[in-house]
Amino acid sequence: MKKAPPSREFEVLFRQYFRPLTVFAKKYVKVQEVAEDIVQDLFLYLYEKENITEHDNRNGHFLYRLVRYRCLNHLEFQKIRNKKHPELQSHPVSNPHDPLESLHRIELEHKYLQSLESLSPKCREVFEMSRLEGKLNQEIADELKLSKRTVETHISQALKILRKKLIDYLRVILF
Repeated sequence: MKKAPPSREFEVLFRQYFRPLTVFAKKYVKVQEVAEDIVQDLFLYLYEKENITEHDNRNGHFLYRLVRYRCLNHLEFQKIRNKKHPELQSHPVSNPHDPLESLHRIELEHKYLQSLESLSPKCREVFEMSRLEGKLNQEIADELKLSKRTVETHISQALKILRKKLIDYLRVILF
C-alpha cells in the first residue's frame, strides 16, 4: 500500500529541523552519517505515525528530546555490543558507505526501539533511568518510591525481553 505524500506541515518541519537535529545528534554519536541516519529514521517514524504537529513540538523541544533518546539508545547499544564482544570494538558495526550494513543497523535500532516500546510503562521508565540516564538502582527507587528490589526486577525483566526480541538481529550482525 502506497503512503500519501507528506503534508505541507510535515515537510516544513523536516526542512526546518533536519540539519539542526543532525548537528545535535552528532554531538552524541560523533559520526556524521550515523547522526543523519538517526534523524532520518526519526522523521520516517513520525511520518508513518502521522502524530506530530507544531503544537506538540513547541520550539523543537519535542524533536530534540526524541533525537537525544535515539542517540542515547544507539550509544547504549554500542556499549553493550562492545562489552559483550570486545573483538568487534576495533571494527565498527557499520561502514557508512555500505548501504547493506547501514540498513541492518537501522533495522536493529528500529527493532530495539520497538522492543523498548513493548515494555510496560513502569518497566521502561526504570530501564531508561538506569541505562540512558545512568542512575543507580537506589536513586531510581528513591525517585519513583519503589523498593530497590523492584527496580532490579524491572531492569532484569527489560533485559530479558530485549535479549529475546533482539537475538535474531544480533546473530545476523555478529556472525
